[in-house]
Amino acid sequence: MSLTLQQIYERYSVRTAARVIEIKRRNTDGTYETDWQDVETLSGLKTIDAGLGAINYSLSNSDYNFGMVNVGNVTITFNSKNGQFDDEGNRVSIFFGYLRHRSLIRIRDGYVDPTTSDDVLTTVFEGFIDATATGTKVDDENLKQSIQCVDLLSFLLKFYTISDMGTLTSTTLSDLIYEILNRSEFTDFFTVSAVNIVPGYDILTFDIAQYEGQTQLFTLFENFSVGHSFFYVRDEIFYYQEITSAATNDLVIDEKKLIRFSSYANGLEKVFERWYWSNDDTVSYESAENTYNRSKTIEIDGVQNATDRQAVLNAVGVIAKTQKESFTIEIPYYPNVFILEKITVSSPELIPSDAIVWGITRWGESGKVFRQAISANNIYTSKFWRVKSVKHTASGTNYKTVLNLEEIV
Repeated sequence: MSLTLQQIYERYSVRTAARVIEIKRRNTDGTYETDWQDVETLSGLKTIDAGLGAINYSLSNSDYNFGMVNVGNVTITFNSKNGQFDDEGNRVSIFFGYLRHRSLIRIRDGYVDPTTSDDVLTTVFEGFIDATATGTKVDDENLKQSIQCVDLLSFLLKFYTISDMGTLTSTTLSDLIYEILNRSEFTDFFTVSAVNIVPGYDILTFDIAQYEGQTQLFTLFENFSVGHSFFYVRDEIFYYQEITSAATNDLVIDEKKLIRFSSYANGLEKVFERWYWSNDDTVSYESAENTYNRSKTIEIDGVQNATDRQAVLNAVGVIAKTQKESFTIEIPYYPNVFILEKITVSSPELIPSDAIVWGITRWGESGKVFRQAISANNIYTSKFWRVKSVKHTASGTNYKTVLNLEEIV
């Protein structure tokens, strides 16, 4: 039985990276292949070690303007010396007889299990090939093909509009989300279950008529999530969750894993204690403390009654009034970590390599020099930290993960 990714990561200081890039090609009738296929097997070519750009996940850098987990576009550069990754017009291309544009692509990363030699992998990106993007191109020598890929959920939500959904009858937010997504335009690509739709505030009377029919679903979802919820697809499952949720990730970052500690902030810049609704002075929220007297105004177009407006203001006010520390850490590449997961950071400081430790001298030195460790003075190991952004760089000889973490209060 293979070890888990976490077990490999914690037990071995030297690890062998593993990566599989797979596709489901789009048929000419718009359907897709049933099974994922390894591009190396299809093309007969090994992928380029340094051929993958960074993979990014992030939330809005605020404590009130929530919405979709942003997944950055990914550009992959393939060996394509005979045109194996050209578009469907080339007979030797793996896309000949299919459509390259909007074919599905998946990247799974991990490590080789030293005890079994098996690849232990997790999905770090899934999306569509964008054959129309400027990043999809052949290099000057006509040997390498770069392909730009777009996140699965953002592509679909921007592709469809409200009018594409026909007549929508649900008025409760959770029911409306399920009604929109529980159709083949989405369920062909990911699972939609009412169990996974749990808003931070489930708006009771949502008026979809307040939006133009040509409004992108992406814009709609971003608007009705302000102040309370976020949404994403992971492992082909759609989630809509309250912003305070934090699934536990058993990863513990200690001094053995910490490469760099930076960007400590005490969180005061994100504290807002008074909240108002645009063009409605009948509802408001004010924290009992109101120490800093800072305010924000929000609006959700589909929320038209005072009860729902007040409830949304209360939901965002309770979150945004609380000061939360944050910082950024860099660790060896660890692909199995995601937005809003809860992790533990132990002893987040680094002693500089040229520091002199008390009681230890260096040959030929006439005196001791003391330097302060790079650390945040108020970080306690008893706290848990919520992941706010992830940046994976895993190509060539550069394998690292950068996490921005925020205190869970």
